[in-house]
Amino acid sequence: MKQNSIHKTGQTKFYFWAFLLLLVIIVFLLNAIMGVLHERYPISVDLTKDGLYEISPESKAFIADLQNPVEIHVLAKENDFVGDSTYMAQANEIIRQYEKYGKNISLNYVNYVADPTFSSQYPDVIMSHGDILISSNGKHRVITTKELFNYTYDSNGRSAIASSKADQVLASAILNVISDDPTLVTILTGSGEYTMSSFATLLKNNNFEVVTANLITEDLDPECKFAVLIAPHTDLSQDVIKKLDEFLYNNGNYGKTLLYTADAEQKPLPNLEAFLREWGIQIEDGAVFETDEKRVYNYHPFYAAADYAEEEYRDMLRDRNSPMLMPISRPLETLYEYRNNNSVKVLLEFGKTAAVRPSDAPESFTQKDASVRGPFPALVLASYAIKDKSTGKVEKQSNIIVSGSSGMLDGYSIENDSLSNSEYLLNLFNTLSEKKDSVKIQSKTITGRELNISTSQANWLGLVFALLIPLAIFAVGIAVWLYRRHK
Repeated sequence: MKQNSIHKTGQTKFYFWAFLLLLVIIVFLLNAIMGVLHERYPISVDLTKDGLYEISPESKAFIADLQNPVEIHVLAKENDFVGDSTYMAQANEIIRQYEKYGKNISLNYVNYVADPTFSSQYPDVIMSHGDILISSNGKHRVITTKELFNYTYDSNGRSAIASSKADQVLASAILNVISDDPTLVTILTGSGEYTMSSFATLLKNNNFEVVTANLITEDLDPECKFAVLIAPHTDLSQDVIKKLDEFLYNNGNYGKTLLYTADAEQKPLPNLEAFLREWGIQIEDGAVFETDEKRVYNYHPFYAAADYAEEEYRDMLRDRNSPMLMPISRPLETLYEYRNNNSVKVLLEFGKTAAVRPSDAPESFTQKDASVRGPFPALVLASYAIKDKSTGKVEKQSNIIVSGSSGMLDGYSIENDSLSNSEYLLNLFNTLSEKKDSVKIQSKTITGRELNISTSQANWLGLVFALLIPLAIFAVGIAVWLYRRHK
């Protein structure tokens, strides 16, 4: 009897240790399999409210349809690229998402400092440590880390990251290297114009090629689709006006667009203003201000929001209720709606609570003194169209877009996620240029709510979940078994 008991005890111990060994082997194999699967199919769940670590559905659809191989080279080791920055962690995850969802996208982290031979493969490309190089079919685009974010600036000129545009910039760079014919935009200089670098960057990031030209000494490139004239402070000569006229006429082929933005600080520009009147638009005197504090930006009455006056471009917006900011604007007037081949359409207008402060108003001027009150136009599209006589269909057309505000192109307007300025203007440019290859992606604001951990912290968490917790469970199991064994 005692011998049978010893025999059963030995069997129990054998089965226990065999089961324990089998359990350890299974856990080890599962960890190994999951490690291999994670390398091939990275698995992550974005629990942030706005999906900060996920690319947009538009990006997923865009990269899923890529036919040509695209290479993404991050010019740093991954740990160095991310560092301890929440912002870089988000950008890095966006980059990895592109590899995950793009079957024709490959991702490579290059130890750029230790491998100087890498740059020799791209002799015509200027690169620095930490940059991102996008390549396809012999074309290249370099993205600096600064380009991955939008910034805000305080009164002392100090900058801070406001939002991430990594998704937008990556999609644009890929589109740039796979596209054969980017749309050419020329920003005009030579007459004291403003420089709106944020607007130029927006265009570049959305597959427009942006150049500058001084019409006093140069001609516009025949391939140019858009000319942009931002608040000149000296009048244009008749020779320059003639160049603009010839640009829009395009040897009878039309198909061109001029964007002109005014500013409340401009002096009278008789030549330019007469040219615009021929197209049906009058630039009026003064500065627009809002009397309704709910329709201003940052409590500034001259930073007024405008309403959407027509449906086509409004309906293209993701959020039709997002405001369009038109700061320090001059009032506009349309002189006609249709005249021969010309037509004039109001796209944006200031509301009935807007008013105008004349340029010669005394310092004692108050809103009650305003004689000009809204509504009146803020953004106008004037067109000259050649139509088929039998069908009435437009065969060719040139346009002038006139804005009372140049501030609508400034960084605080273009880079502000709560405003529609960037999206609206891109829709306008894409539509008028009949541009099909575009990807509209919204920037994402990064706050301190999200979890961001360093590599060492990630390794520690991995150790806790992969080893310490299983060992703790195992120890509890042993303790329970011993307790029951000797009870």
